[in-house]
Amino acid sequence: MDLGTLGDREGFAERIRLQVASRYRATEIDVDQARFSLRVNAPGIDADLPLAPLQHACLREPGRSAAIIAEYIASIENKLAPRPAASLATGRLLWCVRSRTYLQGVSRAAELLTRDVAGDLIAFVAEDLPGSLMRGLPRDEWSDAGRTDADIRGAADENTARRFARLVTRIRDADRVPADGWRMAGDPLFQGSVLLVPGLLAAFVERAAGDVLLGVPDRGVVLAVPAEQPGAQRFARRLLREWRESMNPCSHQVLVTDGASLRPADPERRRQGAFVLPWLDE
Repeated sequence: MDLGTLGDREGFAERIRLQVASRYRATEIDVDQARFSLRVNAPGIDADLPLAPLQHACLREPGRSAAIIAEYIASIENKLAPRPAASLATGRLLWCVRSRTYLQGVSRAAELLTRDVAGDLIAFVAEDLPGSLMRGLPRDEWSDAGRTDADIRGAADENTARRFARLVTRIRDADRVPADGWRMAGDPLFQGSVLLVPGLLAAFVERAAGDVLLGVPDRGVVLAVPAEQPGAQRFARRLLREWRESMNPCSHQVLVTDGASLRPADPERRRQGAFVLPWLDE
């Protein structure tokens, strides 16, 4: 592969798609140019394979690009191994928060157990897999295992709350509220799921002594700032900037919580102090 092809995102992605498809013939592989990744679907498989790290490695060492790509193709073998329904373990189930647009692009979206979050965000039950992977859990896997929707929903609630329990404690025990609020980016796949942890929303509001603005610009990033803090006036612009620069963009919609509920922020209120920037609401 020549250097010109290496730098062409569309051409690079298609070359990698063809190489992966040649090895995994029973899978459906599509290029997601917006996220610069390959989306792989097959019975028991729903994986998203980012291509940016691979492209950067090839550009750093163009002379080794063929070897680097071969190593990459070999490294994903375990990640694309189908998981039968019999192996379903509810301890690995979590709520995964993504935009509605993202879910519309998932081929088996109708088979997932979902719940509304707020605004353009929606959550679905996913299985946390080794190697920083996750897959949406199709309905037939839990129904064939004798599980009900309530069983799966309850397991996802419990596991998601447990995953972020330490974060709840850290927010409550913080000495002060940062001037620009909080930036949480410790979980590359499920960070947005903090929006579904009631204890965390309550901790934010308790610590801020009032409503808190929230945003999920990237699937691995959540921003939060007290609504009455000066930094709140810049929050929409900050959220939009991170969303535009994100490798895995999620949403640029501002949400607000009172500790018990989550809803889209009032656009009129957000314009206060920033009315000269109407493009923030685009």
